[in-house]
Amino acid sequence: MVCDAIKAACGKDFLIEVCITGDDMVEGGWTLDDSVAFAKMGVGHFDMLQLRCPSIDPNHPTTYQPQATPWLYMAEYVKKALVRDGCDMPIVAISGFTHPDLGEAAIAEGKCDMVAMARAFISNPNWGKLVQEGRGEDIVPCLRCNKCHKSSFKDPWASVCSVNPIFGLEHKIERMIPQTTPKKVAIIGGGPAGMRTALFALERGHDVTLYEKEAALGGLLKCADNVPFKWTLRNFKNYLVRQIEKSPVKVLLNTEATPELLAREGYDAIVAAVGSEPLIPNIPGVEHTISAVSVYSGACQVTTDTAVIIGGGEIGMETGMFLARQGIRTTVLEMRDTLAADSTPVHFYSMFMEAWQAEENLHPIVNATVIGVTPEGVRYRDETGAEQFIAAGTVILSAGMKAKSDLAMSFAIPGPAFRMIGDCDKVGNVQKCTRAAYGCAMNL
Repeated sequence: MVCDAIKAACGKDFLIEVCITGDDMVEGGWTLDDSVAFAKMGVGHFDMLQLRCPSIDPNHPTTYQPQATPWLYMAEYVKKALVRDGCDMPIVAISGFTHPDLGEAAIAEGKCDMVAMARAFISNPNWGKLVQEGRGEDIVPCLRCNKCHKSSFKDPWASVCSVNPIFGLEHKIERMIPQTTPKKVAIIGGGPAGMRTALFALERGHDVTLYEKEAALGGLLKCADNVPFKWTLRNFKNYLVRQIEKSPVKVLLNTEATPELLAREGYDAIVAAVGSEPLIPNIPGVEHTISAVSVYSGACQVTTDTAVIIGGGEIGMETGMFLARQGIRTTVLEMRDTLAADSTPVHFYSMFMEAWQAEENLHPIVNATVIGVTPEGVRYRDETGAEQFIAAGTVILSAGMKAKSDLAMSFAIPGPAFRMIGDCDKVGNVQKCTRAAYGCAMNL
């Protein structure tokens, strides 16, 4: 009745899309067969049917869900049933269709008639143009971080995007960017901040040289190569490397920049993006620990049956999941009363929590203050103040990162304009270093 009234008021060519839960996923609830029956009832009344999962958060899938498009199966079931029964009702699939190949495959395989997306256009406002031009390789991968809803519990309630630095600034960005003249620019550090600064500076017409002391670009994002649920970060890192490789940016790998080298080259501007290093707190026996970064990167292999992680922020909990999935009984000690308090609160935290709670080998403890580490384990005070001890074959430190600001400042030589960005300026995340990289490049 509602759809008929809309058609009567707006005309028969006014398109109506109806969104429903495809499957309640509970006994006695709405089923996929109910969705098939509903689709048949809608013929002649509305024009397309979008199928969603029953809860709002999972409709914005994160990397903890291994499937790129986890709810496509609903559309596939209904679509194939309608085709079988000769019913013409276009079916729309949603969730995770950030790359055109995913949508193309779903439609070509007869699993749906259309795909719907939102985050793809936040991370790439020119998504449609890139697809039309056959430039899928230039689409910036969405991280599925859901910071487009809210960045973190402590950050302002504002939408940001980890890979699109001008999201939310589009209406005023032109008058925020000053005029410039081509400059010879050196960027020190081939992590995400350095690579993005290089690409943005190139767009501004600058002659850019990127120095990286290691044999490959990527910085801390290279840690994502070894962690299955970090696949979007891995895609993003690979995207940046590809963009650098196809650009005129001069890349000097295995080259450690020095102030003397930079002075000889006569640069107009120098940008330090040398990153951060694990923060080492003043805990007795801390020398018996290894860093979460070293575990992620594969530099340190955990070969023991048990592990304790000091620090239950987002990285600590992810490290715990990483080890638990290898069969290592892992305890995470967090001094606050909330685990992963630095992660995205909206359309992310609930799914992150669900993921770590599903790991039977992962055992977090909150309100736990570590007071000492020994080769045998960790001593801590619990929420009552009582001292406790946990035996552990390996103790891993995840107490945050420390900016390499002193190293960055060593490149502030007389003459060239100097900037320090990313983690070496202030430890943050991909979103913060991306916006810093854009701001730096636009002001060179």
